[in-house]
Amino acid sequence: MATGYEKINAIKNKLKVKQTVNGLAKLMGCGPRTIFRHLEVISEENCGLRKFKENGETFYIIQTDKEANFNQEVVKQLEKIKKNLPANAAPEIKTVKLLDKVIKTMQTTNPEDFKPEAISTDPDYVLDYGPFSDDKLQDTMVNRVLRAIHEGFAIKIQYSHATDHSGVSEEVKEVNPVKVIMRVDTLYLIAGEEDEKGNQTFKNYLFEQIKSVQETNHAMPKFIFDAAMHYKYAFGKYTGSGKPEDITLEIRNKWLQTQFERSHFNPEISKRYDKNKNMIVDMKLRITPDFKTWLMGVAGDVRILKPASLKEEVKQLLKKALAEMDA
Repeated sequence: MATGYEKINAIKNKLKVKQTVNGLAKLMGCGPRTIFRHLEVISEENCGLRKFKENGETFYIIQTDKEANFNQEVVKQLEKIKKNLPANAAPEIKTVKLLDKVIKTMQTTNPEDFKPEAISTDPDYVLDYGPFSDDKLQDTMVNRVLRAIHEGFAIKIQYSHATDHSGVSEEVKEVNPVKVIMRVDTLYLIAGEEDEKGNQTFKNYLFEQIKSVQETNHAMPKFIFDAAMHYKYAFGKYTGSGKPEDITLEIRNKWLQTQFERSHFNPEISKRYDKNKNMIVDMKLRITPDFKTWLMGVAGDVRILKPASLKEEVKQLLKKALAEMDA
């Protein structure tokens, strides 16, 4: 549960654009009275909260497009420090340059310039996808998405995806970022959508196919996301849209048996052993491309007991692969 401090910060983030009390209440999932109490706390801070009326409605905003410089006294002190610094040695020169950068940032009167730059990811956090990955993924892009999620704002992404004719199409679209999830060594942006009835759905976007991320000032609704439910009936990367099927496998390899013992499925799988100490696994999954590819890779250690249609399909895929290797 979010603390009072976290709620205050969340409201302040949403006040980068003008908001009504009722609008904030909807975005925060609470009542107008709670919002009024939080606004009273914010008004006591020297953060530039402004209240104004427009078309008969009362709006609140922090740092509007009107000129407002709340840092004049601090800038004066920094200028004084800079003036008294000797600039004839490397450490002092470095300090002067840093002060110049801070002063420039604090002197701005444009609210857009108050947005912080993307924070570099911890150097000990390594995004390694293996030999077939896109090595152009930028940590700053991931941090922009995470910041938008924390602050509750939509983003614009330039996204490339395959077309029906084996080509590649690029589009710029605005999405509501909800989560960043690493699944099977692939990083995904999970974005939420709401239909006219308020029903929430979620889509996956591969980070390696996102070419750019642009922050917006469009506050997004509150999304309720459950990762386990999102990946329900999923085996690997793909959530899929087909109907889940009842699948039974005979696992002969001890190492693979250990993997099934340690893995998590939703819904949970049923495991039992036959007289030959083979593990019999019952599961309910969507039969996606990555599941069939996995079955082909472990064909010598796994026997498909049902459905018969899946067993026949994997047999045909194996025959085709062998024929192409012999060609």
